[in-house]
Amino acid sequence: MQKKIIKIFIIVFITMISIPFVFTVLKIKVKPVNKLEKEISLNFKRNFPLKADLFKIYYAIKNDIFETNPMRRQVVDVKNGWKFLGDDYSNALSESKRIIVFNKKEIESLKQILTYRNNWLKERNIKFYLSVAPNKHSVYGDMIDIKEYNRNSKLEQIDSLCKTLDINFINLGADFPKDENIRLYHKTDTHWNDYAGFYAFGSIMKQITKDFVNTEFNIYTLDDMNIETTIDPIGDLNEILRLEKSEAFIHFNFKNPEKIHELDKTLTIRKGYHKDPSFYELRYRNDINDLKIMTMNDSFFGYFRKYLVNNFGNSLFIWDYVFDENLIESEKPDILLHEIAERDVDFLLVK
Repeated sequence: MQKKIIKIFIIVFITMISIPFVFTVLKIKVKPVNKLEKEISLNFKRNFPLKADLFKIYYAIKNDIFETNPMRRQVVDVKNGWKFLGDDYSNALSESKRIIVFNKKEIESLKQILTYRNNWLKERNIKFYLSVAPNKHSVYGDMIDIKEYNRNSKLEQIDSLCKTLDINFINLGADFPKDENIRLYHKTDTHWNDYAGFYAFGSIMKQITKDFVNTEFNIYTLDDMNIETTIDPIGDLNEILRLEKSEAFIHFNFKNPEKIHELDKTLTIRKGYHKDPSFYELRYRNDINDLKIMTMNDSFFGYFRKYLVNNFGNSLFIWDYVFDENLIESEKPDILLHEIAERDVDFLLVK
């Protein structure tokens, strides 16, 4: 009986893996990803018929039958609805568990780079703030059954280095509440949610208000916000696993929105820029004060940008990590805020 089952399994398996080749021989191709695209590449990886369907079957067999993670280096699934980024992207898991940290040579390079940037900005009377958005692993690491090393993480190494160099460092998770009823990150996405963004903004303004004591700012509380939850298809980690699932999405909106003006884009996007060009530059004007803030930021920034817009006379948000001296000199901000995700802190080593 067992031999018969094995034979059936082999036949089914061979049939399944043969289907794409049959489709290819018959010249049955996938539809273009882009509706404006006129031709489809003959690249087999791109035109692999039934790839998504076959992966779903593979995922179901590995996950549901054998109870193993089919892509553990890319996604860590902790079986309670939560997913975490694996080590395929910047060793995010190992770095959060302090398994991988900056070595002495990297620390020395960071010291030189951050010292140069801080001094360069000081010479131009620009206040510099370096801020890091913690990985989901760093906040909810107890869900992942992997031993955490007893040493400073890369985030903590940067914090310590900035203290030594007298550089303003902001851990954007420092003021996260310890309330288990407040969820701070999406379950199936690498990003935090509007709760975390709200508290991250608070950490930023706590530092900035100390340095600009005579300037008017808006300090918000949760009572200033309408908070609602919708069920939306979300999850960059679900996308990696080619899963189409929804989860609760938390939205913060002002009860009494401030009057702000979005300004035209004026910048030329640098060569080699690989993100969505429509988000590269965002400009706003507000009448609250005369300060101009410029940010170098990433996708985490979108969860608290709306608060900063309402706190500075001029705001320029650049979705890029590149320290562009020519751009900074031409814009002449009063404040340069560099926001970077913990999983991307290695970019600070790029001169």
